[in-house]
Amino acid sequence: MPQVTSLPFAATQGSMPSLPAIGLGSGERAFSNAALPPSIDAPIQNAKILIVDDEPAITDIVKSYLHKAGFRNFHIVNDSSRAAETIVAILPDVVLLDIHMRPVDGWQILETMRREEITQNIPVLVLTSADDEENRLKAFNMGAKDFLAKPVFASELAARVRNTASAKIYRELMTTYSMQLESDVLSDALTGIPNRRAFDYELKRRMMEWNRQKIPLSLLMIDLDHFKGTNDRYGHHVGDLVLRQFAEFLKGQIRDTDLVARFGGEEFAIILPYSCPRESRNAADRTRAALAEHVFELPELSLRMTASIGVADITHGDDAELFIRRADSALYAAKRNGRNCCFYHNGAACEEIGQVNGGANAAALTPKNVFGQRYNPSLEEMRIAIVDDEPQIIALVRKYLKDAGYRNFVTTDDASQALTMIRAESPDLVLLDIRMPKVNGLDILKTMRADYHLSAIPVLIFTSATDIETRVESLRLGANDYCEKPLHVNELLVRVRNTLMAKVHLDSLAEYSSNLEHQVELRTAELAASRREAIQCLARAAEMRDDNTGRHILRVGKYAAIIAREFGFCDERVVWLEHAAQLHDVGKIGVPDSVLMKPGPLSKEEFQVMQRHCLGGSKIIRAEASSFSAHRAAGKDPTETESLNSPLMRMAAIVAETHHEKWDGSGYPRGLVGEVIPIEGRITAVADVFDALSTQRPYKKAMPIEQCFKIMAENRGTHFDPAVLDAFFRCKSEIIRTQRDYADD
Repeated sequence: MPQVTSLPFAATQGSMPSLPAIGLGSGERAFSNAALPPSIDAPIQNAKILIVDDEPAITDIVKSYLHKAGFRNFHIVNDSSRAAETIVAILPDVVLLDIHMRPVDGWQILETMRREEITQNIPVLVLTSADDEENRLKAFNMGAKDFLAKPVFASELAARVRNTASAKIYRELMTTYSMQLESDVLSDALTGIPNRRAFDYELKRRMMEWNRQKIPLSLLMIDLDHFKGTNDRYGHHVGDLVLRQFAEFLKGQIRDTDLVARFGGEEFAIILPYSCPRESRNAADRTRAALAEHVFELPELSLRMTASIGVADITHGDDAELFIRRADSALYAAKRNGRNCCFYHNGAACEEIGQVNGGANAAALTPKNVFGQRYNPSLEEMRIAIVDDEPQIIALVRKYLKDAGYRNFVTTDDASQALTMIRAESPDLVLLDIRMPKVNGLDILKTMRADYHLSAIPVLIFTSATDIETRVESLRLGANDYCEKPLHVNELLVRVRNTLMAKVHLDSLAEYSSNLEHQVELRTAELAASRREAIQCLARAAEMRDDNTGRHILRVGKYAAIIAREFGFCDERVVWLEHAAQLHDVGKIGVPDSVLMKPGPLSKEEFQVMQRHCLGGSKIIRAEASSFSAHRAAGKDPTETESLNSPLMRMAAIVAETHHEKWDGSGYPRGLVGEVIPIEGRITAVADVFDALSTQRPYKKAMPIEQCFKIMAENRGTHFDPAVLDAFFRCKSEIIRTQRDYADD
């Protein structure tokens, strides 16, 4: 596409010479000889315009007027039977389409264009003498961009074509620009390596390869040790340089097939395809050891850094989230074990890489162990903020604390700047005077306790106010301790130490709680993955009896999820239906081989046996004799049974029983009609039939995709719920993409 140098709507003003009146057929008014629109930019002039009309005289007139308006690139079709193939061949920017033509009318051409993916976005301008409301509405409902009734003003025709062409070219330009933007945002701005978005995309792609071809896949999660201390001590500009050099270091450690990405902050990830567990663990330990020897050469500074690394290999039941969580869990274990080490998640637990006993040195996650790592924090690491309007008091307090070993201070004698400083520096303790000009210390304390980000910072009040009311008020507002002036050095040091140690304990408890929550989330995700795997195993057990690919169940689940999401299901119900739909044919386990595998048509008696798989599947899942229909007949809620506490399995039982029911009541096993059929069964019916049509079986070939959609549309209101089928067609492109992604080998 030529590059647009200016917006197509901002053309140079001017006028075109008037044109003589020319008729458009017997009994029709002539084109107006009004002035044509302003001159247009080169990209619009070169737009491909296809004129489809079975009257050559009209196409010649239209071409003449558009040529005088500045357009240069025309294609003419007078034989409407060739219109569709011409549109596909040249892919015009605008189609001027007559409606009443022979042998193929314009409605058929427009319908074909909107059905084919390659032509569905080409703008169509209907140009016809049939100017009535019914035809206008029909044209717009079928996807026409504009509608012009013959006879038409020449200037109006040129203006509408210009605007339609410019809109398409501008849209394509924006699409190209968006693709460039997307490429830009896949790189991390600081380090230049792929970012989290690119990582997620590559991981999804590699996991799909594993699902289809079982190509081994490993994941390394890497975290720079004590990076916050580097930032605090040397400044964020030094930290940024370290991150850049670390990214370059990691790039030197990987193969061409691997991908290293910045996962977030100082955490990086490496995707390792074609790596078995032994190779991925060796790669992690080799990277860790190389980093320990690496020197970061910075301006006027040389640093050494270490890293903690977590490793996981993909297993059955993993999705992207669980895969990341397992590697992240191994990373947490490495950090808890003292850092500068590698841990491997074996699918059930974490073990230290390189340890013969497989993790014997990994400390158990208990409050005692967590506290033990931080009971004696370095005094240099503790940041203390001092807020007092008397500089000499600040100097005195700093001296007392410095003599005790503290080194990290931030101070201000301007109370109005105190909150700004505290927010920027995030100190471990604030020493706060009360009586100060501009802003009262109690007001600062009150604001801190009301701010979510500052509320946990301990505050020690030191002031000359000795009245009990002030002491009580400061403690009521959330002060952690209170120290009177004049300050006694030993009392001050003890109160500071005790307050800081209390913060250490609270931080440790918070970290312990966070780790426990992380472990619970991981175990929950693993249980969900195990449930998915169990469902798929049960579904495959039934499906493999008459379908040796096993992917039919996956596709039906994916299609059902796509339709359900478009239909308005919440995210949780979408996931349930995706898994429940995979069990739709589980009742085939109970169908005799003589019926299920019969190569020819089934007799009436055999077909009745086959129909029983619906009720049989429901009974297998429910583990009871009662069914959906039986519950409804008894006046009970069919989705609530004592034997099924899981909403997923309740939904699976409903799907198994009702996915062969039809909207008009001609289905089986109960002949349910319309909305009496549960919505889950109606959705799965659409997904199941589409997959049966579009895939090959031992007894039939796969139908062309467009023929499949045509057959689905023909059964609207008979086999399928119209609303569900409409949702299915709205997701047509996603359905096609899923069908390709999960195609049988």
